[in-house]
Amino acid sequence: MGVMGCGDDGRADSGSATLSAGTTTAPTGATSEGPSTTASTTPTTSTSEGESESAAASTSGTTAPTSGEPTATTGPAGCGACSEPNQQCVDDQCVTLCQGQEPDPCPEGQVCDVISGTCHALADACTLAGASEACGDRQCGPGSVCDGQGACVPVAPCADVACTSAGACWGAACACDRPIECQDPSLEQLNGPFAEKIMGIDFADDCTAWMVTLRSGTDYLRRLRPDGELTEWPGVSNLDMGEVKVLRRLTIPQLHEVPPVAAGPVAPPQPVEGLGEVAITYTCIGGCFGDIIQGVARLVEDDPDDPLPIVIPATETMGGGPFMAPVADAGPQGLTWGEDRVLYVGNSTANGEYNTADLVQATVAVVHNFPARVTASAPVSPAHLLVAVEGGALYRYNVLTKESELVTELGAHVTGLSHDSFSGLVYASMSSLEVLAVEPFTGVFEVFATMPDKGRVAVSPSGKLYYVPAKYLQAQEGMIQSWDLPAAI
Repeated sequence: MGVMGCGDDGRADSGSATLSAGTTTAPTGATSEGPSTTASTTPTTSTSEGESESAAASTSGTTAPTSGEPTATTGPAGCGACSEPNQQCVDDQCVTLCQGQEPDPCPEGQVCDVISGTCHALADACTLAGASEACGDRQCGPGSVCDGQGACVPVAPCADVACTSAGACWGAACACDRPIECQDPSLEQLNGPFAEKIMGIDFADDCTAWMVTLRSGTDYLRRLRPDGELTEWPGVSNLDMGEVKVLRRLTIPQLHEVPPVAAGPVAPPQPVEGLGEVAITYTCIGGCFGDIIQGVARLVEDDPDDPLPIVIPATETMGGGPFMAPVADAGPQGLTWGEDRVLYVGNSTANGEYNTADLVQATVAVVHNFPARVTASAPVSPAHLLVAVEGGALYRYNVLTKESELVTELGAHVTGLSHDSFSGLVYASMSSLEVLAVEPFTGVFEVFATMPDKGRVAVSPSGKLYYVPAKYLQAQEGMIQSWDLPAAI
């Protein structure tokens, strides 16, 4: 899909238990050689198993020495000034790679791959190419997008941005192969007590699984670690739960070591504060009428008396989807985290209103009005969220400008959205039972899989997409299952 080259597109299964508050249960047992008018092949530097980082550029706009390769600062004077991130000093000649050039210097039938800086056939594996978009006095090329305020920010599969002095930018520190750094709990463990009356699921960056229930009586937030350790926390009174979301990385894992070409003044990307924090939604009670406040809660593990305090209070709201059941279509929906550690959710004050809780500033606000009730949200860049509303329209919301634009229409209600930090695609679970793979900046989408019944999907860092059934709504409860996600671009 989109501007990525072809890679592997491989795709792909109830118990009952009640634990005490905060109780922990121990577990039981090839690149095209086509000509380029300006470029020579740039090596990549492997930083972890299954991960390859682009060594062609840095955010400082300087190129540090690599072994056996002269540069403008250490090589012969014949290279002259050769410090742009798309330049290399080769045999006393300053060679400009194809990144950041207008018009595209590649011959007809080929495109500029910004990962390597060489010309590829579009269908080649490990190819990231496409048009640039204007962004103030800059041009944001493949692997980057405009933040709406004049800066280019990275999007998967890239973790950084390089820019020339003329303002041409593209994604840097990009991965061609999906890094697998953890393993999920087994399907047997996921379908054990963890999945009793499951309604929503999400995964942390270490493959820890989190879920919320929708059931009669007290609802629970549960955590299942990869080693099988199960912990749960009870909710407030008899409030129903709807969604669970974990603050996760938006791009591939941070570099384990700095590539040689980015050594010296270039620092590796800094980790995001708050990664791993968990939030849930409280929806409705007793047919969605009651005096106990609904809203969004954040897990505070070290507070046994109030582990799930409400941080975004909500009034009663009702919808006509996506589950076609009042108990599941009420209250706040579309919960997600921004990379700024701000919580976002729809319908807390009125249908279509988008609400936030800034955990750093300790503020709550209404930041936007969508034309219909919000049903799902997911972050797609440091500045953007993808938001679904009733009926299946997808909007891209800018957290900096507080504006949104229509991306595409999916034709059915969206039950959930989950972002893949490797490919940048967003997987949408639909009321029609289809699972769609959506490119959030073009609106292009295709069917990826089909769910056996209504539920939600979530991407795991293990390289799998998980389906969870909405068990409370099913006459015969289904099972959690998974599909393999593409292993390369």
